[in-house]
Amino acid sequence: MDINITLPAGRFAGEDAAARQRAELRERLMHGETVKVAPGGKAMGTTDEVTVEVAGGKLAAQWYETDPTRLTMEKMAMANSFPQFELNTLDDGRLCWTGMLEPGVYESKFNKKMQYYVMAVYDNNHPHRKMGSSVKVYPVLPDIDELIEIAGFQPSHLLIDEVQNRYLCTNEADDQKIGHTTSSAASVLGWAVKWLTAFELVLTGDMPAAEFNRHGGI
Repeated sequence: MDINITLPAGRFAGEDAAARQRAELRERLMHGETVKVAPGGKAMGTTDEVTVEVAGGKLAAQWYETDPTRLTMEKMAMANSFPQFELNTLDDGRLCWTGMLEPGVYESKFNKKMQYYVMAVYDNNHPHRKMGSSVKVYPVLPDIDELIEIAGFQPSHLLIDEVQNRYLCTNEADDQKIGHTTSSAASVLGWAVKWLTAFELVLTGDMPAAEFNRHGGI
């Protein structure tokens, strides 16, 4: 029995043209060439109404992909200094360490342990020198608002990230260690312990809040 199949006119021709354009886009992306973008962000199809020509270059890779040796050193330093922390990956690809810090100052006076669950998040382009470091330390539990409520005052050593989340201002840019022999994460978490130690000294009455908040005071 004969079977007749009717194909839509131009179907394969259209598919071939789309496949060729996808292949062209791939080559442009792989070689960092200019890509034309039409209204609405469309990269496929007509280029008659181009609104943006994306300059040549490649998307930024995560630091640990381009420098795996540095990641190995980070892991070694963290295992030595903060073995209670675990390495995780955020949804956007950034690496972060999560764990508990316990300075013990408050407990020494009031016999009540204070624990701080924090997250140390690497910037995509880590390492680079900037105020607060390219590793941001976020108090998770208690969070910043809870720390302010506990203290009864607004700590001045806080910074705000790109999406308006607050994190600890752990150290000045010139104080940072970013060489292969020293882990930036371990160094910055050490500064976070210093921040929390001073915070607890205020709570025990051993440090005035004004001294804690003074630039260069801690």
